Amino acid sequence: MAECVQVLTDPGIPTLSEVLDSAALAKQLRGVSLGPRDTSAIEQIEVRVLRHHVGQRCTLEFALRTETGWHFLIGKVYQMDCSEIFQTMEGIQQAGFGPRDEFSIPQPFAYVASLRCLVQEKVEGPSAGDIFKTGDEQSRLAAAERCARWLARFHAVAPKAGPVSFAHEHLKSKSMQRCSRRIAKLGGPYAEKAARLLHRLEDASLSLSPVDLRASHGSYSASHVILADGRTVAIDWDFHEVADPACDVARFLVALRRRALIRLGSLRLLDGAAEAFLKSYLATGPSEVEKNLHFFEAATCLNLAIRHLSDPVPDCKENTEAMLDEGLRAMGREVI
Repeated sequence: MAECVQVLTDPGIPTLSEVLDSAALAKQLRGVSLGPRDTSAIEQIEVRVLRHHVGQRCTLEFALRTETGWHFLIGKVYQMDCSEIFQTMEGIQQAGFGPRDEFSIPQPFAYVASLRCLVQEKVEGPSAGDIFKTGDEQSRLAAAERCARWLARFHAVAPKAGPVSFAHEHLKSKSMQRCSRRIAKLGGPYAEKAARLLHRLEDASLSLSPVDLRASHGSYSASHVILADGRTVAIDWDFHEVADPACDVARFLVALRRRALIRLGSLRLLDGAAEAFLKSYLATGPSEVEKNLHFFEAATCLNLAIRHLSDPVPDCKENTEAMLDEGLRAMGREVI
């Protein structure tokens, strides 16, 4: 018998309450193709919230019990119709990133339009982020190399899908302008460094090298890579786009340094893993990625700096300054 196991309201995601109602969810899933699972024989559903971005999307775990036992899936419920994410995942899988491939993505099973819900495979295994946090140096280097090889393969063969992002438009994005305004309100050295970094980026954007745009994950980081047994799997395709491949590489490298700062206390403590990642990527990925890499590293630093201002921790401003300093170093200017 299906039962409602969790109460959560979010007016910005109008279908979320129905998804969290197990009886209603079971009714909606009956007849939907979920791979080998017989949805007509669902006996019980349990729903667990994994991550909730208020007013935007909510990631859930679905536990379905049928006569063959329990089956676990991941559901993502969106504010608006996001069927294109399902279509993009299908295209990527068909390009050689299926469940039996060394480099893969979660198998997309269905997009339930009435619920604005994407249903996909739940991939078992540790995230690369977990390895970088608790693993020894050898395991960190191995994880970095697996992440790099996945990305190089993706850039080489994945079909282009999603909005096109041009480097010169990067600085005009809403997130970049919002980031700059919020740091400017702080005054003092934070505002000065943010303004200096933005000015350097604006100058550099005028002389970026032209490159072939490729499929882009859009938010590639260690937390989005699962190191499953026999598979390296990239999850979370909400921000897929077409862009300079240096975008994904830069995001991974800067997110790794930020992880070292937050989790380990120093930006430099995962430099070995960052070096291994870049070296492994360059061995098989497009060589042109180096042309604009420093620009995207610096731009990512500016974007991530703002996150620290919202962290409810005593050293949030110090972390903001550290990311701004890292951005200035990426642009080749000594921090004063």
